[in-house]
Amino acid sequence: MRKFVLVWIWFGLLAVIGLVAYGASSSIDFLRSGKFVINGISVRHPVINYNGNVYVPLRLVGEEMHAEVHYDEEKELITIKQQSLAFDEQVEAPVPSIAYENRYKDGSVWKQEIPLLQGSSCWDGCLEVSDSVGQWVTEARYPPVCVKPDSNLVITYPAGLEPDRLTVFNVMDTGNETEQFVELMVVNRRLQLPTEPGVYTILVNSDWKAGFTSYAFVVHITDG
Repeated sequence: MRKFVLVWIWFGLLAVIGLVAYGASSSIDFLRSGKFVINGISVRHPVINYNGNVYVPLRLVGEEMHAEVHYDEEKELITIKQQSLAFDEQVEAPVPSIAYENRYKDGSVWKQEIPLLQGSSCWDGCLEVSDSVGQWVTEARYPPVCVKPDSNLVITYPAGLEPDRLTVFNVMDTGNETEQFVELMVVNRRLQLPTEPGVYTILVNSDWKAGFTSYAFVVHITDG
């Protein structure tokens, strides 16, 4: 089937080229490279300009949009499946999903998504938060999420939009409106929380070539 499709494509192209050669009104330009901005990232793909309409390769653009493009030869059906993408409303940057893994006594696991507070970020637009992390968390009246000691948090991003650099800090108030940032270990996108009970303010910084984001949340590590 694929051979027949290719044959028809070539016949179609030869027919169009023949029309152009004989001075028909149709015009086609194969030698173009189109610039796209897809989900905030600038890329270039080959395009065809035919009679003022621009045609783009479906699979390449679909993959840039983190969608699965599949062709079923038997059904002659093209399927496009968009993966889950989350972008904040202010700067249109990819938003991480941070979830607490909670285990039942029988060993089964369920994940509790942790709400995030956005700090200074820049993507298509920019947002600047001048207050200290503790201040904007307090002003938001953020309720701490209760987790058990020695817990893991799973940090995920939309597929294909993982940051080039990810750093996570425990932010501690040292008095006199100053804060200390202690970096926490993240291995394979899993954040290991402190073992000592208490209330912790966590800051997540993500960096891409296209921009950066920062998000904060608060956990209450408790045995109760």
